[in-house]
Amino acid sequence: MQTRQLTFLRSMLALTDFVLLNVCLFAGFHFATKFGIFFTNPDMYTGVAFMWISWVISTGMFRLYSEYTIYKLSDIYKATWRSVTFHVVLFSAYILSVHVVIHFAFIYSLIVISGFAFSRIVCYVLMPLIKLDFENRNANILAIASVGGHWIELLRIMPLFKEKSVTFISNKKTLKDTVEGHAFYTVPDANKDSKIDLIRCVVKVCGYILFLRPHVIITTGAAPGLLGILVGKILGIKTIWIDSIANAEKLSLSGSIAMWLADRVYTQWEHLATEPKLVYSGNLL
Repeated sequence: MQTRQLTFLRSMLALTDFVLLNVCLFAGFHFATKFGIFFTNPDMYTGVAFMWISWVISTGMFRLYSEYTIYKLSDIYKATWRSVTFHVVLFSAYILSVHVVIHFAFIYSLIVISGFAFSRIVCYVLMPLIKLDFENRNANILAIASVGGHWIELLRIMPLFKEKSVTFISNKKTLKDTVEGHAFYTVPDANKDSKIDLIRCVVKVCGYILFLRPHVIITTGAAPGLLGILVGKILGIKTIWIDSIANAEKLSLSGSIAMWLADRVYTQWEHLATEPKLVYSGNLL
């Protein structure tokens, strides 16, 4: 899509959502009075301010107005419901902690969910009529792999992304020399037997993903890659797991978990591709 068209579309969606959110809040205040719930002006202003803050946090976390989310309707819907759910939880927690008004929290939540459901139905109906010319764009890729065979297999697929912006994460600093020209970050080497390092690895992987905000996460394992898949799933990022060629008899434990989380899971052994979500497309070594 042309830059001006994309910017206009993102701005319009953000503006209409902002207006809708305020309408929902004041509708909540109105219906709350029907139940004998009254708020003073300071309380209302504070409530409005926190509503705005929680909405900014939730939409930023799930990239509701990102250019890559706007690019596809299904991504808008996923980001919308993640954002709305997180916003409702934050705002309801605030209302209950300050005023302990469960009726208002319920009314507001119902109005917001209904309002955004209606707005997205309208979006679905009108979007085909706009006929914007979407163009192919490069996605930012975050590639994660542990040292050893996992890293070697990851490098084998990198020629597929030679025209993409790829950032790497692994658990050995010297591997940076094998991906010159690309951003590279390290995380602690972790496994289930090293609880402290595992916690440090979780924190670092989460931090890097929140900081980098990739559009696709691809990994050949093991623990850091699985953590990346999990965080990507929560944030609505596209995720791909490639199970190691060393797992000839069955999927690895991490691969079995990734089956439930990743958008696409690949095995390098044809006889293991017995599940609809498990794909065989050859091997890397």
